[in-house]
Amino acid sequence: MAKINWLKPLFFLTAFIVFSTLIGWYFHIDKHQRIRIYLAQNITKLQSEFRATKHTYDKLSGFFHDELSRDSIFLNILAKTIEDPRYQEALYRYLSPKFSILKRYSINYLSIYTPSGKIVLNMHKPTKKEKRLKPALFSKPKINELLMEYKKPLYYQGVLLAFLQTAISYNVLKEELRRLFKGYYEYIVKSSLIGKSIFSYGNHLFVQSDLNPNYFYEENAIGHNANMKEELIHALNLSIKEKIAKQLQKGTSFAIVTKMNGKYYTITFLAIKNKSTIGYLISYKQDPTIATFDAIFWQNLILGNILLAITLLFIYYVLETKNKFEKMAVTDKLTGLYNRYKFYQMANQELARAKRHNRPLSLILLDIDQFKKVNDSYGHDIGDYVLKRIAKLLKNNLRKYDLIFRWGGEEFLVLAPETDAKGAMRLAEKIRKLIASQNFERAGSVTVSLGITELAPQDKEIDALIKRADTALYVSKKEGRNRATLSL
Repeated sequence: MAKINWLKPLFFLTAFIVFSTLIGWYFHIDKHQRIRIYLAQNITKLQSEFRATKHTYDKLSGFFHDELSRDSIFLNILAKTIEDPRYQEALYRYLSPKFSILKRYSINYLSIYTPSGKIVLNMHKPTKKEKRLKPALFSKPKINELLMEYKKPLYYQGVLLAFLQTAISYNVLKEELRRLFKGYYEYIVKSSLIGKSIFSYGNHLFVQSDLNPNYFYEENAIGHNANMKEELIHALNLSIKEKIAKQLQKGTSFAIVTKMNGKYYTITFLAIKNKSTIGYLISYKQDPTIATFDAIFWQNLILGNILLAITLLFIYYVLETKNKFEKMAVTDKLTGLYNRYKFYQMANQELARAKRHNRPLSLILLDIDQFKKVNDSYGHDIGDYVLKRIAKLLKNNLRKYDLIFRWGGEEFLVLAPETDAKGAMRLAEKIRKLIASQNFERAGSVTVSLGITELAPQDKEIDALIKRADTALYVSKKEGRNRATLSL
């Protein structure tokens, strides 16, 4: 007696530990799923900030282009310069005041070139270091992946005269993001775009990033109003360096959470692409939202364990008072047919009876053809309608002593007592033609494939018939569907 009293509490204590562990695992997964969704939102947010800021510069560049497009004096000088390079100095002097306005908004690059690609004028001056490079660098326009370039056409007297190209560095855009959104942003670029020996252009210096040796960031004289100290950013970079190495290689956007000095930080990497990824715009922010996810996790874990304890105590009480009741449903709720559990009860009885009296017994397994397509095309409501309609057709058109079951999914099973293989084949054909002749409203025409088998002397269990019928059904499917196959 004492043994029984101890075994039950021990069983329920073990059950509590097991289910408590599962609850913890579930809410742990839930927490990380919340964080994944939140990080995806951070990527979307950074992408929106980037696009909005970039669009602002696009608008500014467009406004400048529109002003020049309406400036007949400028267009006249430009046309003369294209014909005679001696007018280049006049063009430069005319554009200088206007370019000075652009530079106030950090648009420091302006070029004009002909449709053939010949440079007419570069308003930005090359540095000494750039002057030592090949002269061809400034002889024709070249896509610079380190800049965001805006190219617009210039027409004069209805003819395409030249292209106006303005550009800003990603570093400028990064500083504008800091100003607009009061956060800390960084931009890193692949070392392959900078070159093996050239680490600067204009007034910009490239420094190897502490995140990854294959990436560099621009260091320049632009001031910034960052909410985070450089030392903290350096510490954060070092803490995530190993975690993000593989993700940087993939070249896709991602976000990561790290914890430092008891505070959570979200670091978001937005891949900047030009055919392939050229760099990353990075956003750093202290993030109390992650701490909220922690609080939700512990709250759910505690409540889950309380509910688990109440549930197990209730079950324990029911078992102890011997008022346990078990109801086993014998019908499928959707179709009203017998379910699989009921099938085994009835099939074993029929199998024993057929063997005892040496009487035939057949089994028909039918499957709705391309039922997944019905669900995908018309929705599960229509799929349910098709299932219920077929169930009703079977109930109304088969013999009274035929037993019909919902086998699972889109499969039905017919157990035909006192029926040999030939009779079962005729019955299967009747079912096939009956269903094929129906109109299932929105689903239209629906067909079924069938597999048929008869009880053999060596069959000891009903599963042997099911296996043969399933094999025959597979043959019907393989040979084109809407057919019945007898298992030999």
